[in-house]
Amino acid sequence: MSNLKSPFIILTVLTGCTLILLHPKLSFAKDSGPLLDIYTCAKISEDAKRLACFDEKIAVLKVKDDKKEFVAIDAEAVQELKRESFGFSLPSLPKLALPSLSKDKRENLEVKITKMVKRNRRYIFTMENGQVWEQTSGDIRYIPKGDLIATIKPKSMGSFMLSASNGKNKMPSIRVRRIQ
Repeated sequence: MSNLKSPFIILTVLTGCTLILLHPKLSFAKDSGPLLDIYTCAKISEDAKRLACFDEKIAVLKVKDDKKEFVAIDAEAVQELKRESFGFSLPSLPKLALPSLSKDKRENLEVKITKMVKRNRRYIFTMENGQVWEQTSGDIRYIPKGDLIATIKPKSMGSFMLSASNGKNKMPSIRVRRIQ
């Protein structure tokens, strides 16, 4: 009986995954999405029909855009979103239906520290870009004087390590979390 269950479960899961991938609202394939109709118009050889098709499809997109049902985003905007949300636990970009970028890696953030405040034996770091990070573990026994540049590195299981340097001296890395 267990030999029969295993292939049945695998077949059921594969069928479900296939149906999800083929569903037009959930598909992330290149040949789907709101722009497909416009690309189809481009294939029409007769000028008047092609123009009429473009006019019709653009009008539909304009209505959707006005109702905030359609948003176009380019790779530069995706990168900006990633920079601004660095350190926050957000849904992954595919869940937000944003394009994945091939050069997308877990990058470090380097930013100037504008303010450091010690509260209850923990430091709060305010960055030049408006982000606020809180120390969660580690000891800070030495803080270099002068303007500090923080390097925040993503680590395993959603954690982050922060180190700061004035160009000559560097403080030891501490674990931090983003609070704002």
